[in-house]
Amino acid sequence: MSRRSLFTTLLVAAVAGTLLAACTTLDDFQRQVIFRPSKEAGRTPTEFNAPFEDVWLTAGSQPGKLHAWWIPAKTGGKDAPAALYLHGAGFGISANLPRIMKLHDEGFAVLAIDYRGFGRSEGGLPSEESAYEDADAAWAELKRRSPQGKRYIYGHSLGGAIAVHLAATPAAQDAAGLVVESSFTSVREMQQYTAYKWIPLAAVQTQFFDSLAKAPKLCMPTLVMHGSNDYRIPVEVAQKLYAAAPEPKRWLLVEGARHIDIPTRYTAQWSAALNDFRTLAARPRGACAKA
Repeated sequence: MSRRSLFTTLLVAAVAGTLLAACTTLDDFQRQVIFRPSKEAGRTPTEFNAPFEDVWLTAGSQPGKLHAWWIPAKTGGKDAPAALYLHGAGFGISANLPRIMKLHDEGFAVLAIDYRGFGRSEGGLPSEESAYEDADAAWAELKRRSPQGKRYIYGHSLGGAIAVHLAATPAAQDAAGLVVESSFTSVREMQQYTAYKWIPLAAVQTQFFDSLAKAPKLCMPTLVMHGSNDYRIPVEVAQKLYAAAPEPKRWLLVEGARHIDIPTRYTAQWSAALNDFRTLAARPRGACAKA
């Protein structure tokens, strides 16, 4: 190889390496902005005198185990309704325990999972792809544990975006319904409400969580609920997500509620909406659900 050819090869390799490093850095930055994994794991359903089982799952091709709780329903046995609980970006199932137990109080068996990097789950900083893989694994586990009961997907905040993605996949078309609490349309839109709105995200984006694009493809009843005083996600963003979802669907705006307190502080409204939604979900499915 000539000296000129060698120089050109080295230059191309250097540029490629720089671009790769830059892309990796940008990807890590986006994941760090979106995910703030907490390793808190002190609280368990025992605090509410509820029997539960620690569950360990494997998701995707990455090494490491995922931790979840299986909390059987108080009554109904295998015929009881079951819910997969998907938490938000910063706090795992331990911090979400009071919210999870509200679902249990409504008669659900609950499978609540920590994404990799959260709580007792292994792994490092999550990504959009890994969170979807974790939800897929959890849904398969819920179907195994509750083969006869009606199964629901429940997502809060970022977990709402993960829930919308799961509900739009072929594997979850047998879900009885989808509940999205205090969630958003997409990372791109939410960027406009952050200190990073000046970044030309379209050119470098690696994490999308584009629920708005997936919502029209949903083939199950959907309940979208939001607090009027949500300090993280504006009401109009949630309304846009609701508008994109096909019928049958329900909308609940809870006056005074913030980002995390609808089930725990406004329990009566939340419970009434949930029970009305379960009645809606019990009706015969249309052609979309059968496809």
